[in-house]
Parts: sequence; C-alpha cells; structure tokens
Amino acid sequence: MSIKKIKDNISSKEFKFLLNFTKADNSLRPQRRDRLLKIFNLLYITGLRVNETSQFTNKTIKELIENKTTKVIAHKQKTEKIVYITDSGAKELKRYFDIKSDNDLVFTSERGSKRSPLSINSVIRDINHYLKKVFPNKYFTSHSFRQTLITELAEKNINTKTIQTLIGHKNITSTYRYIKPSQEQILNSLDLVR
Repeated sequence: MSIKKIKDNISSKEFKFLLNFTKADNSLRPQRRDRLLKIFNLLYITGLRVNETSQFTNKTIKELIENKTTKVIAHKQKTEKIVYITDSGAKELKRYFDIKSDNDLVFTSERGSKRSPLSINSVIRDINHYLKKVFPNKYFTSHSFRQTLITELAEKNINTKTIQTLIGHKNITSTYRYIKPSQEQILNSLDLVR
C-alpha cells in the first residue's frame, strides 16, 4: 500500500536557505544555477505553476517588474490570468532577471534557441530533484511554492474569493485544498481550547 505524503510549505527561512544553497552549489553548471534561481524566485513570489512560468519572455518579466502585473495563460483553464506582485517582489525579481531582448523566452533549453521553451516535465523533475537534495527530510515539490503563497494569504485572513482570483482557480474548492496550516498554527489553535 502506498502512503500519500503531506506536502510541506516552504517557510521564508527555508526559501532563503534554498537560494543561498543554490548560489553556493558548485556542482551546478552556471546556466542551470541561473535558471533554478530565477524559477524559484518567480514561483515563490507569484504562486504560479511551472508551466505558466514557461510562457515568460523578457518583455513580460519587464512588464511584471515595472507595473507589478502582467498576463499569462492559465494552463488548466486555457484562459488569461493576471499575475500580481508586490514592490518587494519586483525588487527581488529585478535582482535575478537581466532583460535584454523583449521577445526571447526567459526559460529555454540549454541547447535550444532563445525561442525554444524548456520541457515542462523536465523542469518539474529538475526542481523536485533539487528540492530533495537541499531538503532531504522535507517533502517539497515545484507546487509547494504555490501552496505556500495560498496558505500564507489564508493565514493573514485574506478573503478566500480574493485568493481564488489571485491564484487563478476556476473553483473555490481548489483554493481550499491548497491551504495547509503549519504545525505551529495547529498547536496554537489547540492551545485556545485546551
């Protein structure tokens, strides 16, 4: 019988550790290190799915940084979705993205042209494998970044309908499934009654 693991949320402290570990990891080729750092930041700041980040061109990154908003195609619904970031998110993205040509894709294959996207499945495998390397005792996946943002918004008592719209879920039930209270929250809530 296979046991389904509980996916962990990535705390801000763990996220900083992930970035520092990646920057210092000499086993990574420079292009892979750069790509991982960009993807980690984009996933953490926006809560996007990996396949949604593959659409980004330098032009859309520039628009996101300058206007704190841009549009992508939501993968599952095949509809336009607005992506929002904060001023601090824009500042972080600016540190990692060097925007040169407007139409070049941000994430391309190492051997491909600047207009050949990476295979989504290989990017997801790469992220998941790397997260396992950095955090062997945690269950993080590429989707943990999305789950973390949704949970953090819920912890701040943001209206669930607002979270649903921000994250681009068609059904609010999907949004509820992403909210994973931390062990600390669970214990604190128990302290209120016992």
